[in-house]
This record gives sequence, structure tokens and C-alpha cells, in this order.
Amino acid sequence: MAEPVKVRRLTDQEGQQLQKVVRQGSTSSVRYRRAMMLLASAGGNRVPVIAWLVQADEDTVRDVIHRLGRPERLPATYQRTHGVTHFHGCYSVGDDTLWGVNRRRKGTANTLAALRSIRAARPDGAPVHVILDNLSAHNGKKIRRWAKNNDVHLCFTPTNTSWANPIEAHFGPLRQFTLADSNHPNHPVQTRELHSYLRWRNATARHPDVLAAQRKERARLRSEKGVRWGGRKLRIAA
Repeated sequence: MAEPVKVRRLTDQEGQQLQKVVRQGSTSSVRYRRAMMLLASAGGNRVPVIAWLVQADEDTVRDVIHRLGRPERLPATYQRTHGVTHFHGCYSVGDDTLWGVNRRRKGTANTLAALRSIRAARPDGAPVHVILDNLSAHNGKKIRRWAKNNDVHLCFTPTNTSWANPIEAHFGPLRQFTLADSNHPNHPVQTRELHSYLRWRNATARHPDVLAAQRKERARLRSEKGVRWGGRKLRIAA
């Protein structure tokens, strides 16, 4: 009969660090549950009991226990020896599609390139309204002049209200699927993973009928409230 899986003997420093994570909590639920698993195993609990305790699969518990005996790789963001990149993302509310590109830095030129991709997504020439924050790179004279000449209306969110931009809700899943617990060796590999996620996400976008129903419902709610975004009363035609 195989012996039950059990974590190796923890050093004093490892035990203290795990206890600190459990006592103080962690912004990462993965890190917190991992600490719970290791401490429970060190306390003599078997895998089925630990799995029930942390509400995890038994194979997950075994994997966490086995990994403690191997040297762990540092996450890709531990030391940014290659610098950082910035994702310039664009989201179409109408057809529920997300796209974007990684850049080495923020700036007017890259913002303008993103706006041009948005304009190109509507080749019929219809007016385009773009919601974006009031970063200085977003509202320069060059961008405003281009927007005016191309029938693009820039709608800036107030300070500290990024939640008002519909694209913000999509950054969380993007980070979770492409960056969380990642060990990408370089930026090109990271970028490939990011675009792989975007292709999958857009291939599973919501059905057009669902989007149409959601737009109709939002319009109904706005009509009932009689209030525009920002709290201003709608003008009632005489």
C-alpha cells in the first residue's frame, strides 16, 4: 500500500512565512489556499481532508505538496530585467469584441494608432464615440484635431472613475488568463499568449441577439431614469 502524500519537513522560516500568509490573509486567493494546504499537510492531515478543508481537487492538493520539494521558478514579473510593456486595448460595445497591441511605452503616437484602429473598424463612416480616461497622452492637440477630422468623439471619464469605462471589466480576465502565475521568458512570448487569448475570447463573444437585448434594456433604463451619464437631466422636447 502506497504511503500517504505528505509535505516534507518545513524549515522554521517556511513555517513562519506560511503562518503569516494565513493569519494576515493575502490579496492572492491562490497563495492563501496554497499556504493552507501546506500547513494542513505539515500538521498531519491527509490529502482528502485537506481537499475538503480548502474546497479543492485532491490532485491540486497533491501537486502543491509535491512542488514544495522542487525549486520554484520566479514569476515573470519578479524582476523586470527586460522592462515592461503597455497593452493598448480597444473594446467594441456593439459587437462585444476586444483587440489591442503591446507597446514599449505610452504616448500620443500609440494612442493615435489605437484610435485609428477603432475608426477602421467602422468603414461605413458612421460617427464613433470612444470612452477613455483623461491621461495626458489621450487628449493632446494632435489627437483632438485628428478626432474632429474623422468624426470620432472622445468621451473622457472623470478622475478616479475608471469603472465607468466598459473595457475595464475585460482587463481582469485578460490578466488572469495571460499573466497570473506566468513565467514567460520574454515579451514576445507574453504577447503571443495575450493575442491567443484575444482570438479565443472574440471567437466566443456573446450572440448578436443577446447584445441587442442588452442594449434595448439599457436604453429602457435610461429612459425611465430620464438621466444622462453624469447626472444631467434629459431635455424633453416641447
